[in-house]
Amino acid sequence: MKSCLEVNKELKTAFVISILFSILFYFYEISWGLMDDYKWIVRTEEFVASPLNSYIEFQKYMVGKGTLQPFIHLQYIIQYIPGIYISPIITFIQNIFILFFSHYLLFKVMSKKLSINYYYSLMIFLIFPYTFDMFLLPSLQEKFSIPLFAYLVHRLHIAEDLKNNNLLTIFLISFIIPLVKLQGSVFVLFIFFYYLFHRSSASLSSILGFAFSISIQAYLIFFTDSGYYIVDTSSKEIIRNILSFQNLLFLLIIMLSILISFFDKNIENKYYIYGYSFSSLAIVFILINWEQYGYLYAFYAFFLCILVPYCIGRISNMIDRKSVTYSLSISLIVLTFTSSFMFFLPRIERWSDLNSVYDTLESNIFNSSVYYCASEGVLTFNNLLKENKNTVKLAGNFIDITESNFVIIKDDLQCDYLTDNIQSECILTKEFPSTFNRSQINEYSC
Repeated sequence: MKSCLEVNKELKTAFVISILFSILFYFYEISWGLMDDYKWIVRTEEFVASPLNSYIEFQKYMVGKGTLQPFIHLQYIIQYIPGIYISPIITFIQNIFILFFSHYLLFKVMSKKLSINYYYSLMIFLIFPYTFDMFLLPSLQEKFSIPLFAYLVHRLHIAEDLKNNNLLTIFLISFIIPLVKLQGSVFVLFIFFYYLFHRSSASLSSILGFAFSISIQAYLIFFTDSGYYIVDTSSKEIIRNILSFQNLLFLLIIMLSILISFFDKNIENKYYIYGYSFSSLAIVFILINWEQYGYLYAFYAFFLCILVPYCIGRISNMIDRKSVTYSLSISLIVLTFTSSFMFFLPRIERWSDLNSVYDTLESNIFNSSVYYCASEGVLTFNNLLKENKNTVKLAGNFIDITESNFVIIKDDLQCDYLTDNIQSECILTKEFPSTFNRSQINEYSC
């Protein structure tokens, strides 16, 4: 009974914090962003106009790029159609609930075997800076692999506890996970260690499901003319990616988790942490071969929110002092608010300020060229707005701006390097203020 109440309290927390984040997004009047939103809006509208033809053509396109994602159109239907035809805020709020409940489901299945604190896990999830990118980029698909993985582990628990081996269901779930997004394939290593401990037909069926699916993805990556997941495999670039602060921190936590679990007397706990740690190493292996966009690190949060609370729990048990536990709890609370202030607040203010940029582009005709520093943002400005009276040009560097009088779309989190050069070389002649001054339109003369 007590355990049931605790679970209900944790579920209630997930619901309450989802509501709070939704209110925050509504307050800031979040609109479509500058990453993949435009492409997804166009693809969703094409799918609505011609479902079958759109699906076939997009799958051909993705296979040509070296990956297979047969379920991506479900995300169009679930997430983007309400946002396009009603309001973007619906897409963002729905995404908030998906993320917090995915975290809750992951915690729930892992905590059946591991001694981890839900609130520690939730705070670690929110402390990691890149987590917030998942809230502002609804198009990220790897988040869907988390509830599927949680459900898979739940089915494996049922198979072990009740001897109810629904092998086909377990096989199909395992087969689907890597097809949702290749990053989900890393969980095969967790299942491998799960099999080493249980030696069950259910876990073997899961491994076979993963192996079949991964072999399809591997064929597309290595035997087709594509570079979707392999951008630069030179040793210099791989070493540079590994030595980034984000990866070094992640690797340190993985190694610490393995070391601490080595002294865990519960053998099953060891296998759980070994499996989850090697899955974490696998996601690093995938990303070091790819361009290191910051938002890609967001997936790390789902690994950190399990490994770090496990380490905290083990260390707390060894020390066994209430004062240490109290100090740790206060520290995590402080870090959660600090991270939110330093990383989440600027991001949501930037997305909110885009409303002012969109309004300015739609209500003014500039005689000078309008520049922005990122290609996906240029696509958004030129194609998303219905009444855009200006053509936005790409300026990756200051030398790309050829006119002495020009307009720049300022963006503190994307184009600060460009803005700094402009401010040192040119004079600000006019600005169109935004609410938070994170993103706005300025006119300059050089």
